[in-house]
Amino acid sequence: MRAGSKKGTGQEVVLLRAGVVGSQLPALQAAVLPIAKGDTLVFATDGVRGEFAEGLSALESPQRAADKILKQHCRGNDDALVLVVRLTGVRA
Repeated sequence: MRAGSKKGTGQEVVLLRAGVVGSQLPALQAAVLPIAKGDTLVFATDGVRGEFAEGLSALESPQRAADKILKQHCRGNDDALVLVVRLTGVRA
């Protein structure tokens, strides 16, 4: 989510790939998505239902967003991991 965006706006999605790490991965494809100070990145495993992104807000703290995603969108029949990070600065 881009800094300053409101709920449901300013989101960009990277290409998703199915597969099992170390076993059944398709050919990987590199992508570059520039990020800026204040942007929030959200990574989730397949144990989290994809519609989680619809309820995200750039105004929410990363910890609260991760907790909310796991509580509301965990599939329950698979392990789930969510990582939410916000870029707060850039070292020169």
